[in-house]
Amino acid sequence: MKEILLTFLLITASHASRVVREHRCISPAGEDMCILQEVFYNRSTTDSVFPQNYSHIHIGSDTTRTFQSLVPLLDGQLFRELGEPQALELINVKLKTLEIPRKLVLGNFVDNSLREFWLEPGEMAPALSYLDLSRNEVSNLTNISSLVNLESLYMVGNEIEHIEPNSFAGLTKLKMLNLNHNDLKTIHGADLPPSLIWIRLADNSLESLDAAELKLPLLEYLDISNNHLTTLNGAELILDKPNLLEVLFGGNRFDLATVKKVTELFQ
Repeated sequence: MKEILLTFLLITASHASRVVREHRCISPAGEDMCILQEVFYNRSTTDSVFPQNYSHIHIGSDTTRTFQSLVPLLDGQLFRELGEPQALELINVKLKTLEIPRKLVLGNFVDNSLREFWLEPGEMAPALSYLDLSRNEVSNLTNISSLVNLESLYMVGNEIEHIEPNSFAGLTKLKMLNLNHNDLKTIHGADLPPSLIWIRLADNSLESLDAAELKLPLLEYLDISNNHLTTLNGAELILDKPNLLEVLFGGNRFDLATVKKVTELFQ
């Protein structure tokens, strides 16, 4: 009897020590959008109660306004606690663990501490079409191929040095790719999906680019500025790209003759 009573007291004490915190949307916000401030998510000590029935939720920190949020992980449980919004923004919240929910359509996880990410286990095809992981610590894209409905991917300011073959395999809907401000030294056109319309590779360490490998018939915009390129075959670059409108290539190491030839092709 004493053992049963002791167990009951321990359980009661454990529950009594938990904190229940109810969050409310900051107004004004749109009918479908909820902005949350000062979210300190720790489910080992706190039961968080979030507003429901919003399709877009934004949680962030703004040091200029002296409010902060801390959300170290996103997984299926937190996603359900938030009401399974279609769009979720966790910006500058020290996010370290990202398990992408299969029902999420838009994900913005800028300015965090992510080194890797993966897709939530399950059978349902992931709905994600827009993903922004800019200004994190990601060094590879090995898990990106599982996001088969992805249309826009932003990876600005990460630590990507190379792209593994087949990283984009299966991404037949990918249209926009931004890899600015990484440490890419080379990129192979064969590794890029032909669905791409818009590519930014500026401010990397690219030393070579085989224009003939870029089999991108829908391409309209390409930015390869501020790299270490010394040669560029303009004729091969525009070959079989009838929609190509703009190529930015300044800030490289081309000689004047190369610059002149490429420029003339776009006149």
